[in-house]
Amino acid sequence: RQGMVFVLYLNQNTIINNNLKSSTQEMNMQKNGEEYELFVQDIYKILNCADGLKDVVVQHDVKIEGVSREHQIDVYWQFTCGTVTYRVAVECKDYKNPVTAEKIEAFRATLLDIGDIHGIFAARNGFQSGAQKVAKTYGIQLVQIREPLESDWRGYIKDIHINYTFRFVVNVRPHIYVNKEWTEENEIKQKIASFKEKSDQTYIVKNKGLTNEDRITVKQLIDKLPSDEEGRDRRYLFEFDNAYLEYEDEYIKIDKIEFTYDVEFSYDTQHISMMNMARAIVNNVITGESFLIDITGNVKNWGKAEK
Repeated sequence: RQGMVFVLYLNQNTIINNNLKSSTQEMNMQKNGEEYELFVQDIYKILNCADGLKDVVVQHDVKIEGVSREHQIDVYWQFTCGTVTYRVAVECKDYKNPVTAEKIEAFRATLLDIGDIHGIFAARNGFQSGAQKVAKTYGIQLVQIREPLESDWRGYIKDIHINYTFRFVVNVRPHIYVNKEWTEENEIKQKIASFKEKSDQTYIVKNKGLTNEDRITVKQLIDKLPSDEEGRDRRYLFEFDNAYLEYEDEYIKIDKIEFTYDVEFSYDTQHISMMNMARAIVNNVITGESFLIDITGNVKNWGKAEK
């Protein structure tokens, strides 16, 4: 008798565990189903905006009264064109397998009971041929809405690799050639170290005081130094005709400036995956249209829809 009781106790636990397992699976299915419904809702917000219906409110989980009873609609919106109001109901199914004809017929019955409403059936994994036949017969749109797959990029550029080369001019040492005659005439004996302190505040002034006077900072001149090749102690000479080096209130006439400098390179690579830029693929199984929606909300034509 004790053995029989022990066996009965195990069977009760098995029943309880099976019930818990079944309940957990149902909760997961409901969660996944709701996530897909919200996904479809967001996609139709974008599609409606692309069609010029920017002010339309796309709702989720809406209750609509029919002739015989109240119906729950996964995604719903309505809009008015002229004096006519259009209502749209979307049924969403996140099934692992293609949707069957029976599901389309059940959705048609809901549409008939509500009356005066357009129907769209959205499914992640497409529709059986029988379902497509029923939908075409009764004017129900079948739309596969899903995340992009690797196979969607056949014939398109999926990965972009950008190689960057950053060039730096460093350790710049200017050698300034002062105009000897002007220096002697003006009895200039001052040192010109001050001219080298701040390159962005030190100017080279061409044709000083004339109508065609032209000013450029030493920093701008440094930015023009050739940097096409890496190397140390590179040299470059700028020659001037009637030019002055000017810093604050000091100026001196110069003939040329020779720069000695180093050029250093730095490299980097950027990888852009177009898969990461894509949000959804929308295949209209009835019309054959296919669209890609990117993460910024742009809608692009994308080949031929899957059947």
